[in-house]
Amino acid sequence: MDDPDDDPPEGFTFPLVFTWTFPPLVHPPDLLVLATEVAGLGGVELPLEVSAIDSFHQVTDAPERSLTVVSRVPVSLANVYKGDNDPVCAVLDTCRNVSLNLLERVPFWIGDIH
Repeated sequence: MDDPDDDPPEGFTFPLVFTWTFPPLVHPPDLLVLATEVAGLGGVELPLEVSAIDSFHQVTDAPERSLTVVSRVPVSLANVYKGDNDPVCAVLDTCRNVSLNLLERVPFWIGDIH
């Protein structure tokens, strides 16, 4: 861009990544149910991936399941340059709602509430 007042070129983005990671869970959720529920919270603005890892400390031990929720949102550099914060603000608001929803569920998953 030769002139700072020109519109910036479109097509350049950077990934904005949100990650929620949970420790080994005493009462892990059903992954399919959780994935569909958080997908409804994230909507189109915040696509969410839910994954789990089962760990075995020893062969005879029961598995411990850890949970991760990840979202990758492309952010337009042109919008950032122009100061158009509305798309990013909408993503951050949705991210907050997902965070609060997951925080409500965690006590049961880690065994604090029966």
